[in-house]
Amino acid sequence: MPNKTIYVPDADLQVFDQAQEVSGKNLSATIVQALRFFTKIGEGKGFEHIEVSEGEDGFYKRKRFIGRELASASVHDEDHALLTTYVVYETTHGRYAVFIREQKRIPLEQSIEHELKKRIMEKIAGENINRIPFPKEVEEETADTRKLEVYNSIDALAGHIPGDLYRALHEIKDGEFLDI
Repeated sequence: MPNKTIYVPDADLQVFDQAQEVSGKNLSATIVQALRFFTKIGEGKGFEHIEVSEGEDGFYKRKRFIGRELASASVHDEDHALLTTYVVYETTHGRYAVFIREQKRIPLEQSIEHELKKRIMEKIAGENINRIPFPKEVEEETADTRKLEVYNSIDALAGHIPGDLYRALHEIKDGEFLDI
C-alpha cells in the first residue's frame, strides 16, 4: 500500500485531532472520508448531508450519510388505507439508499368528522381549550413506519421499489448531468 505524507502546520493540528475524535476512526480513514466528500461536492453533482429518521410509531433514530436524491414516488395500496413513499439516494460510495415511509391513511369521512368534533369542542370551550381531552384514535391511525435500506446497484432495487420508480432511476442514471 503506497504511503502519502501530509505536512500539517502546528496551528492546524487541533483540527486533525478534533476530526479524528468526531469520526471515531483512524486519521487516514478520516482524511479519506473528508476528501471523498470534498471531491463529490466539488464535482457539482449535488451531493450533500442527508438525514432521515428510522423507526416506527413516534420512536425514531436519526441516520445520516452523504448522498444526493435521485427520485421519489408515493403509492397507495388498493384500499387507499396505506401510503408508502420511496425516496432513492445515490451515496458517495456508489450505493443506493432507499428511504421508505409507510403512513396509515384516515378515511376522508372519519377525518372530516374528527375535525368537526374538534372545532365544536373548541367553540364550546373557548379559552379553556387546553383542558379538553381529544380522543387519541386519530393519532394512533396516523402512526408511521420509516426505514432506510441500502443496495449496491440500481439493478438490486428491482422488486424493492415501485416499477415506475425503478424505470425512472435507469433513465436518470443513463442520462446526462446538466449543470445549468
